[in-house]
Amino acid sequence: MPLAPAPETGRPSRGVTAEHWFDFICPYCYVARDRNRILRGHGIRVVEHALQIHPEIGPGGIPAGPRRGPAYAFVAEEAAAAGLPLRWTDRIASSRPALAAFEWLAANGPRTTSVRFAEAVFAANFAEGRDIESEDLLLSLAEDAGGDAEGLHRVWNPGSMTEALARSRSLASRYGVHGTPTWVSGRHGISGLRPRQWFHDWATALTPPIATAAE
Repeated sequence: MPLAPAPETGRPSRGVTAEHWFDFICPYCYVARDRNRILRGHGIRVVEHALQIHPEIGPGGIPAGPRRGPAYAFVAEEAAAAGLPLRWTDRIASSRPALAAFEWLAANGPRTTSVRFAEAVFAANFAEGRDIESEDLLLSLAEDAGGDAEGLHRVWNPGSMTEALARSRSLASRYGVHGTPTWVSGRHGISGLRPRQWFHDWATALTPPIATAAE
């Protein structure tokens, strides 16, 4: 299904922006951290949004099946190429608490704080095999990222988490986004992980050189 054009925000924008949707339990999204660095390296502003792709996974998670086959081999190869350690665990966590924490931090502080938090949660899950459902862990990572951990702790309840993720999911629906990782820039949408060079090429296409008067 083709992605819908990005909705108009009514605000003028300088440069190029790519909206990015992710889930902390998605291994493709873990490697997508590297793709976001590529886009930012080309001067593209990446705005990240949480999208829970498996809301049916409740507290405590579910057992993970065997991590074999071409898809897992691709993720492992791309993670290695990006210099990202990858450690498969025997369970898949519920990502709801971590995603809600990300959305709260993004709404209540600098975007750089929520980006650092996201990097830390991905590393905790895929590189260190830690429990990303743990409130203590998430509050610690929020504080390490420079976020308001005390404020996050005060609003830590199922109601606020549901509300934060509902807003993010509504935005995804407006853009026609139903899976992760997905990027949308203007009328260009990419769903799924692509090789590193592909993102370099896409970023170059999104940011053509500006012609000077002499030209």
